[in-house]
Amino acid sequence: MPFYHIEVYGCQMNVRDGESLEGILVSAGYRKAPGPDKADVVLVVTCAVRERAEVRALGRVTQLAGVRRRRKPVVVICGCVAQEHGGSLLERFPQVDLVVGPDEYQRLPGLLESGVRAFATGLGSGCDEGVRPVRSMFPRAFVTVARGCDNFCSYCIVPYVRGRERSRKPRDILAEVEELASSGFREITLLGQNVNSYRDGGTGFPELLSMVARAVPECWIRFVTSHPRDFGPELTEAMAGRPNICPALHLPAQSGSDRILERMNRGYARAEYLAKTAMVRERIPGIVLSTDMIAGFPGETDSDFHDSLSLLSEVRFDYGFLFRYSERSGTAAAGMPGSVPVPERLSRLHAMQELQNRITREKSSLLRGKTLPVLITGPGSLEGQLTGRTPGNRTVVVTGADAPPGTFMNVLISRADGWTHFGEKA
Repeated sequence: MPFYHIEVYGCQMNVRDGESLEGILVSAGYRKAPGPDKADVVLVVTCAVRERAEVRALGRVTQLAGVRRRRKPVVVICGCVAQEHGGSLLERFPQVDLVVGPDEYQRLPGLLESGVRAFATGLGSGCDEGVRPVRSMFPRAFVTVARGCDNFCSYCIVPYVRGRERSRKPRDILAEVEELASSGFREITLLGQNVNSYRDGGTGFPELLSMVARAVPECWIRFVTSHPRDFGPELTEAMAGRPNICPALHLPAQSGSDRILERMNRGYARAEYLAKTAMVRERIPGIVLSTDMIAGFPGETDSDFHDSLSLLSEVRFDYGFLFRYSERSGTAAAGMPGSVPVPERLSRLHAMQELQNRITREKSSLLRGKTLPVLITGPGSLEGQLTGRTPGNRTVVVTGADAPPGTFMNVLISRADGWTHFGEKA
């Protein structure tokens, strides 16, 4: 019986893809290996959205040349980098046997059986039909509701490597979440490159979110990612209307400058973004807001950058995922004039990080002395500790308690460092 080993780089969608790949291989008779040295097939699931993620993943592929010499496993590059570069990866990396894009995963067993070096990077119209993923994050689970993206933000490669938008049938999504709930999973995150664009007949994402929450009231429900252009009152009301929909929203702003937002092809202005964050905070008090921001986009002036800093200050996000702009070949922004020197991008990123880290610590400190519901996800790093998540997706370390993963527990927060919170069972 052959053995497989999978390593995943990048976003939640890649984590979910790794689970799908496991399901496909298990169905074909493969078993999970304890590590790459014991595997007959080693798969690296890659991310192409940002340069650093791509470099890390391909660096790992380079390292696998050593494993290849010792055991000679079949090495497979999967994911967005595979889709972006295709067969050229076979030329760059002699240790690689197969290059398989996200829409070709179900062909993997046949490609492995053929024993031929090949690449498969066709873009399809499906959405994981017939795949039973092997879950890796109990008691938390990702459920794909849509794949692909039609937005074509000028900096983003996703539409080119994930294809156009397509949505799953509500009945299939509901069947999956109900099965997860019956298996003891207690947190379900609905995934899509832009969940707001979900559409199946007359069912949009606000309706789908409410349907899922009603179907599994014993589970916390989350979703990522929302595009600010498409986020509106209907989704806000859906979030407010069900107690098991978590009060957390990731709403990537990317820039605080109208001029840069237009160059990014984001489809909204700063004032619209601010109005939407104000709306959701008024309707869902205490909601945890997070964002993505890019520093040093082509043409970004000092004034544009200060608009981004002022947006961070005005909204006061609980968390920010901040990046320097990195060119992605094939995107519209890669050819734009006004490239910002890399040292200046890094300087601006550092300024953003300093500001957001301070805000995150200040907001986190306000939780000291409060009792919060926590979903226990597993043991902590030290003996006698548990780890878990709040409805706002904050990490909590619990001391002096014992409970299996999947347990809900009220925790009194005693201290916090911004990103991790510490407490005892209340």
